[in-house]
Amino acid sequence: MFFSWVYLIKMFTDYVRILAKAGKGGNGCISFCREAFRPHGGPDGGDGGKGGDVILEVNPQLSDLSHFLFSPHQFAEDGQPGKGQKRKGRDGKNLKLEVPPGVVVYQLDPNQIFHSSRDLLPIPKPGEPMKKIGELIEPGMRFILCKGGKGGRGNFQFRSPINQSPRYCEEGEEGQSGQFLLELKTIADVGFVGLPNSGKSTLLRQVSDAKPKTAPYPFTTLKPHVGIVNFDDGYRMSFADIPGLIEGAHQGKGLGFYFLRHIERSHLLVYVLDLADPFLDPVQVFYTLRNELEKYSKELLKKPFLIVGNKVDLVAAESLNHKSLDFNKRTGLSFLPISALKAQGIELFLDSCRKIFESTKKLIPSSPKVLSPLP
Repeated sequence: MFFSWVYLIKMFTDYVRILAKAGKGGNGCISFCREAFRPHGGPDGGDGGKGGDVILEVNPQLSDLSHFLFSPHQFAEDGQPGKGQKRKGRDGKNLKLEVPPGVVVYQLDPNQIFHSSRDLLPIPKPGEPMKKIGELIEPGMRFILCKGGKGGRGNFQFRSPINQSPRYCEEGEEGQSGQFLLELKTIADVGFVGLPNSGKSTLLRQVSDAKPKTAPYPFTTLKPHVGIVNFDDGYRMSFADIPGLIEGAHQGKGLGFYFLRHIERSHLLVYVLDLADPFLDPVQVFYTLRNELEKYSKELLKKPFLIVGNKVDLVAAESLNHKSLDFNKRTGLSFLPISALKAQGIELFLDSCRKIFESTKKLIPSSPKVLSPLP
């Protein structure tokens, strides 16, 4: 049992649901001055403190959302009530929740009113509409998930010539609350797409310092991996290895359904084809991958792409030439022959990725460091 819990804690998490509640504002105070030599001191009740906010902040050192897996309830501190002598109550501390870059925030039920119950709403099924309320991409970016309640006014604020001794005050406002879904979408310049065991992880290990698991059997990659490629002139690009897709991945088959979201932010897609498997037709594999991407999101087909034929070290020159001509004839496209294991064609592959990326990359306007709270 112990080992199963350890495994769960180490498990990659890119989809998590939380219940967040900002702090309640402190109540105002009813108080009257009772000092010596001040017989007409009057009301001196102070205001309550503001409730703490629940804030999401991007920490580039994080890679997933597993730290929310066993702590889905996140409550900020309440404000303290006001005191006599016009003393204001202490504001509640803000609750800062750190998330990795690339998190999208959805509100599960905007109409829900928070009660004492801590029951979590069910996670929506894929395809169900959800209300997107925020997106955190840049390091240091913050988003106010729930705003704390305002503190109530003490009776000092209600004094007037007509009512010189008010015996009432305001209660603090309830803080905003709700249930939210945090979805992580990996941020990478280039995303690898391919069937299981096509050599994507080996290719990532070859071009970067990332160390994804590699083995001669399918589904060795169980979570996305991101590697940084440094060129000689100081230029940098990030490459993402996505778990292998199979036919029907958009319907939940295999692992692709859970990880297709991680290539949505890639500017360039690289289709990795296995040329060494005699039972796989490269053309059919290419169209299968394109079909799965289209069924998941048609926007993915609009991205620029590069096709590479991997494992050429295991293919005879005559067979490689035949596959290249056949691929060009049937698709009107060509693939770049490489061997990720033997590092053949890697330099040309990186140069091609850089040229395509630089020619198609669009300038994205900078996002504000702090986003507005919920209405």
